Amino acid sequence: MHRIRKNSMPRHFTAWKKAFIRRNGREPSYNDLYGTEEYYKIKQDLLQEQGCVCCYCEKRINLNDCNIEHFMPRNPDRNVLTEEECDICRNAQLDYENLFASCLGEKSGISDHCNSHKGNWYDFRYCISPLSDQIEGIFGFRLNGKIFAVDNNSSAEQMKNHLHLDSYVLREQRKQSYYTVLELEFADVELLDQDDYIADTIGYYSEKDENGKYTPFCSMITYCLEHYL
Repeated sequence: MHRIRKNSMPRHFTAWKKAFIRRNGREPSYNDLYGTEEYYKIKQDLLQEQGCVCCYCEKRINLNDCNIEHFMPRNPDRNVLTEEECDICRNAQLDYENLFASCLGEKSGISDHCNSHKGNWYDFRYCISPLSDQIEGIFGFRLNGKIFAVDNNSSAEQMKNHLHLDSYVLREQRKQSYYTVLELEFADVELLDQDDYIADTIGYYSEKDENGKYTPFCSMITYCLEHYL
């Protein structure tokens, strides 16, 4: 999970909101947006911002296998949050900075993850937005694909568990992605001793490619290149 650098709210989204208010005499809700042409435009904007990887697990996603995720849930759990906190969440349902593109998980309870597993969970004490600088450096990875909370960071631990980021499926996918990069970039084993080359490789996988896409599980790749080579 890495920091997402978000653009300002698209002009077409602003125009859609204003047009809705003129037609209906009220503020739009997410239900008003869902399924419209504007909904799919927003989805595409989010995908481009995120380099076509899930905002949480970083697996590859496209327009047809992702959904719009509300970091602060639009239907918060009133048994967990105060009424004031619930209002903050509900009022952010069309706040562009609260919208992300998430994968659809694995469609099974034991392997499910990300938005599908998170549901309406949110805790103002622990949740760190993917937009925040604080998200950088709180998650670490093992060579077997396991994700862990660095220095037992409580936010990382809570988010890891509620998003099920350490599922067996994700561990295997992260591991495969890392070792694929090793085979590709370090076929010449002498390169493993060249610090400048390793640094350049870390830099490459930290950024989007020429097509505006991140390599899936880029945080696992860069962490392991930095800490285990």
